[in-house]
Amino acid sequence: MAKKPDRTAFLRDLEGAVEHFTDNSKSNYNNIVLISHNDADGISSLQLIQNLLYKMKLSNDYFIYNRSVSWEHFLHGILPKRQTNKTALIFTDVGSNLSDLLPIIKNREEHFYILDHHEVDNAIDFNDFPNNLHFINPTVYGFDGLADIAGSTLTHMFATSIDPSLIKYGWLTVIGIAGDSLRSMDKLQSFNKETYQEILDEEIVEDRKGLILFGSMHDTVKNSLKNSILPFIPGFSGESDLHIKTQLSTMHIDANKKLIDINENEIQSLLKLPKINLGNYCILPFKSGMLRFTFEHSLLLNILSFKNISAAISIMAQKSITRYAKTIYKDYVSDLAINMKKLSQDLSKNETKNAIFIDAGNGKIAPSNWSDTASFSMVNGLFDQNKMLFLGGLEKKTRMIKLSVRCSRKFIKTHKNCGVNNVITNIKQKLGGNGGGHKLAGGIRLSQASFKLLKQNIDNYF
Repeated sequence: MAKKPDRTAFLRDLEGAVEHFTDNSKSNYNNIVLISHNDADGISSLQLIQNLLYKMKLSNDYFIYNRSVSWEHFLHGILPKRQTNKTALIFTDVGSNLSDLLPIIKNREEHFYILDHHEVDNAIDFNDFPNNLHFINPTVYGFDGLADIAGSTLTHMFATSIDPSLIKYGWLTVIGIAGDSLRSMDKLQSFNKETYQEILDEEIVEDRKGLILFGSMHDTVKNSLKNSILPFIPGFSGESDLHIKTQLSTMHIDANKKLIDINENEIQSLLKLPKINLGNYCILPFKSGMLRFTFEHSLLLNILSFKNISAAISIMAQKSITRYAKTIYKDYVSDLAINMKKLSQDLSKNETKNAIFIDAGNGKIAPSNWSDTASFSMVNGLFDQNKMLFLGGLEKKTRMIKLSVRCSRKFIKTHKNCGVNNVITNIKQKLGGNGGGHKLAGGIRLSQASFKLLKQNIDNYF
């Protein structure tokens, strides 16, 4: 992987894939298969590609991949028995587990396009790629797959290179960016920042400045503080209504006032609380309630993706939230704030020189919450930033150990650019399992026996 970002080489690679897809779409392809990830970035990317294919009058089938099985197992029922180069498969926000994918692709006649921003296994030989594969991944050229470019940003660039009018769907892109970057919009960088500015210039979304209490920006001051997951506010996030109301009363702030309606004096009072800062957030002007706020919209998609993928996809076309989704969201964000409070105060930790293991299984934290709990705990700095976090437990369905793995940028600097994906790759090579990710975030499933060995020898995997 390149150490210094090579913008020219990346854009040349992207242009080559665009030209190949455009040329073959005109005369060759009669079937397009889309495969994307089961989160907000993946769903946004999927719909961006679907809008492109609709404009090109190309039919498609889509499938959602959740990384729970190998690519061989997943693709077995998707790839047609009769091979033909008239079929193209487009992977968005997923597909960098190339050690599993390449042997399959090499034995097929279909054309494969992988638009991904997850890090690639170090052992991959890019000179050995088959001719039927166009692999577009900015991390190969030194870009950060989280801070620099979301999956939806890459998909947006691909789609608008073919049809510039598709920028009108840029709001989908911003939802993906908001969910993957975990930053206020003024902190975006590189392609994420450039793409966001292009979408703003087209007046598709609105950028606003105010208090950043991601989780319940659409709600009352009380609920915004109670359910703030970015930042996690000690003494407020995950606390009781009575406690928060009492605190706000001493500050002469109406607890039931909408956060976005507070005045300058109230803003200054809240800024005195720990962790709270001003920043920029994005509004979708054509939606209402929670769905107007891109971070909350994105978080809702992540929640629904684990519970009801059909509901997650359908909510993209809705202008207001359903009662079903509202209930699920309120329960989830409240639980997430409480879970971070648990992690910072209650749950026992097993620490080594380089790692922190937290057993969140057996009812301590719901498995569907492990990934976000790990992410937001690390982003909020709840643990030693010089150690990698392994949070998870036993999955009852698979009888395997599922781990959400996270680290900080400080960790990467002090460990000579060794990030989560590097460690997961090392673990898979020695202990097996399925998984992958970015420098800062990833996940892996292991057998119980392998997990026991991992805990005993974790410092050898860095």
